[in-house]
Amino acid sequence: MIRRLIVAGTLLAIVVAVVATARLFVFPRTHTPLQADAVVMFVGGRGERLDTALGLVEAGVAKNLVIPNGTVDTWPQANRLCRGKHSFTVTCPSPDTDTTRGEARAIAAVARRHNWDHVVLVTSTYHVTRARLLMSRCFDGKVDAVEARPGVTIARFFSRVTHEWAGLGEAVLVNNGC
Repeated sequence: MIRRLIVAGTLLAIVVAVVATARLFVFPRTHTPLQADAVVMFVGGRGERLDTALGLVEAGVAKNLVIPNGTVDTWPQANRLCRGKHSFTVTCPSPDTDTTRGEARAIAAVARRHNWDHVVLVTSTYHVTRARLLMSRCFDGKVDAVEARPGVTIARFFSRVTHEWAGLGEAVLVNNGC
């Protein structure tokens, strides 16, 4: 009897973990609005995130694009955007810390300076849940999230999801401020 309860409990825990992982990191809640004050992105996954963010701006969702750490020497595509002339405004803040929380703080500071009340957050699929949580803690306005689907292997994706579980745990259980 106890052995069956242990097996049933273990199976239930596995099912809950799989469903939670799918909901939080594989199929996160996203929404692409027709209009916002700015499209903001988080730095990791530079290829898919920057391409998605730029596509939203070019489609007319916003006239402002925010690229934290966009002037680092190792990111030529962002460098061109941060230093060039465009039909939209590009802002490239340098976060105090090179973390999701640091980026959320830097983006929120830019939004406050410009009196924005609605931003579209772009990040990789597996990162949407934690990035939206932190951005919502740092920015008082509306935050919509758009996923940028990463072109990674299954092993790399699971590595990212493991990292996100740890980061989400830290954000919820340890450091629940901006």
